Amino acid sequence: MLKNSFPSNSKRIAKNTLFLYIRMLFLMVVSLYTSRVILSNLGITDFGIYNVIGGFTTMFVFFRSSLANVTQRFLSVEIGQNDLKAANKIFCVHQSVYIVISLFVLLLGEIVGVWFIYNKLNIPAERLVAAFWVFQFTLFSLCMTILSVIYEAVLVAREEMKIYSYVGIIEGVIKLFIAYIIVIIAYDKLVVYSFLLFVVAIGIRLFYSIYCSEKYSESVYKWKWDKKMIRECSSMIGWNTLGTLVYSINEQGLNILLNLFFGPIVNAARGIAGQINQSVNNFSANFYTSVRPQLMKSYAVKDYEYLFKLFFTTSKLSVYLLWIIVLPLCLSIDFVLHLWLKEVPGYTKIFTVLILIYSVINVLNNPIWALALAVGKLKNYILYGSAVFFLIFPISYLFLRYGYPPQSIFVISIIVRCFYIYTVLVILKKEITFSLSLYFKEVILPVLCAICVSGCFCFWIDSFWGNSLIQRFTLSILSFLIVIITILLVGLNESERCNIISIIQRRVLKYGK
Repeated sequence: MLKNSFPSNSKRIAKNTLFLYIRMLFLMVVSLYTSRVILSNLGITDFGIYNVIGGFTTMFVFFRSSLANVTQRFLSVEIGQNDLKAANKIFCVHQSVYIVISLFVLLLGEIVGVWFIYNKLNIPAERLVAAFWVFQFTLFSLCMTILSVIYEAVLVAREEMKIYSYVGIIEGVIKLFIAYIIVIIAYDKLVVYSFLLFVVAIGIRLFYSIYCSEKYSESVYKWKWDKKMIRECSSMIGWNTLGTLVYSINEQGLNILLNLFFGPIVNAARGIAGQINQSVNNFSANFYTSVRPQLMKSYAVKDYEYLFKLFFTTSKLSVYLLWIIVLPLCLSIDFVLHLWLKEVPGYTKIFTVLILIYSVINVLNNPIWALALAVGKLKNYILYGSAVFFLIFPISYLFLRYGYPPQSIFVISIIVRCFYIYTVLVILKKEITFSLSLYFKEVILPVLCAICVSGCFCFWIDSFWGNSLIQRFTLSILSFLIVIITILLVGLNESERCNIISIIQRRVLKYGK
């Protein structure tokens, strides 16, 4: 089905990426503005509490992430083969599992989460009651999110990014309204903020279920519990769950370590850095979301030539789309933070820079993970990869225990993540035949060249650049252009460069008429 369809598939990927980029740009502006308003009105301590409590519930989200990845993988395969009856069966069985899991997460959260808040976290005594209610609302929001993921999987498998984008934009508008409410209310702002986000989660869940049920026949739900089907995908679900559990322990475990050693103010700094990182990451994540169904469908129909061409190109472009934003931001991070926030918590600058560097490395894992899901043999990939990745948490604990500063955990994360990516590449090579040396030649080498050349040149320019608004803006535009030119010259092969130039020329001619 996908044979010799590179141009049409590329056009579909480009169209879907465009919708996701419009969504991302709007949400990025909304996220950065609302973060400023929320931080200003909650205060650094309450913002830190929300970050650590809200983040604590993400330790349970590994169930959601695991099933979401597996569900989308199976849906993409069946939809790619045009078997909608089988797709509907997958939808119903997996949604039934989602319902059971959401109840389990709710029970586990109420037992473990509440105990942890009152007995372990470093929270001022007068804010414990507020922290309790924040946890309740975020936990119920998580359950709503779990029940929505099946519909998001359908939209991604169907490559219906337009609706996905519209929902995100509407969500952003509502969050702007929530930020306004937080400014004017007199009641506990932290509790009200958490409650309103819970209401938003309910609304999104209802919309997705109504839209998908009306639009796609495979999305009509009725209770099904097919033990044979569950057994068929249980291995993938189990190993996927282990991998995302390790990720959750590292992600939220580091947040808890910062809270235990340094208190909620440092959590606020990490929360702000995380907001910036999440907004920036969407540039490459949207591209990956558009490409992922094509990777899975091409593997399903055994179009390996297209599969690996897409895999190598996606790996490079994911990094470049992130680096285009990360480099200008790192050059002016101090200026941006003080322009954005009324009060900048300590460590925010160094946290942000290190997290962004980590993300540039980590984004290479997205296409690797999509290829692993397509192959479906996850045992060794996750077993060995998770063993390496889990080292972040204990090593970070030891460093903090012996008096190292909080930014040390991000340096550790960067180093370990490099080892992780190499490990999973070696494992994946054993499951599906591809050349590791070719990957380094086609992906790693051009990426390193583009980053080093553009980075060194831009930091050299920054060394004698001023710090006024106009100068920072000019530097950002200049560094943006330098990165693009460097990518075109040394970051892409001749075929990729010609394709991009051809696309640009067609667009110019189209809109020039």
